[in-house]
Amino acid sequence: MEIDDIPSVYHLGEKLFTSEELPILYRTWDPYEVTDYFSADSDFCLVAEAGGNIVGFILGTTIEKEGTAWKKYGYVGWMGVDEAFQRSALGSRLYGRLEQRLKEEGVRMVIADTQGDNKDAIAFFKAIGFSARSEHLWLAKTLRRPAKKPGKPRGAAKSPPGAAEPGGTIAAVRAQSDVDA
Repeated sequence: MEIDDIPSVYHLGEKLFTSEELPILYRTWDPYEVTDYFSADSDFCLVAEAGGNIVGFILGTTIEKEGTAWKKYGYVGWMGVDEAFQRSALGSRLYGRLEQRLKEEGVRMVIADTQGDNKDAIAFFKAIGFSARSEHLWLAKTLRRPAKKPGKPRGAAKSPPGAAEPGGTIAAVRAQSDVDA
């Protein structure tokens, strides 16, 4: 994969990873998914082309964990194949090339995850030799928007962070990055 491929990979992912089909798993597909993987480990980001167009991709990385049995793991972050090329062994070939590169880097185990009811992805990964290691439970909580306060004019200035709130309390919460700055 080359830097000029990033927009095409992103747009193919947009077509494949829709919230209508997979509302939880692929909600986070955005341009940063592609750029982050490419920036971190471009050697493990591969594309397949047909007729000058990108018709498939795989975005992977490595994870190093001392004190574990394998020490260095491969991870398949995202993989997509244009619907017109699915069931043509293109996904298997993309994965095979990624696995070859991971082996060259000393990786001995590759991890992939998917939504528990994504039967096509599960069947694909099992067909290329993956096995289910454990059930993974993904929890979500929808946060409700605060109710609008009556009487506050629209566009009124908000109190700066850390200013006294009604009742005299101080509302100041900092992220670690704010403290380090």
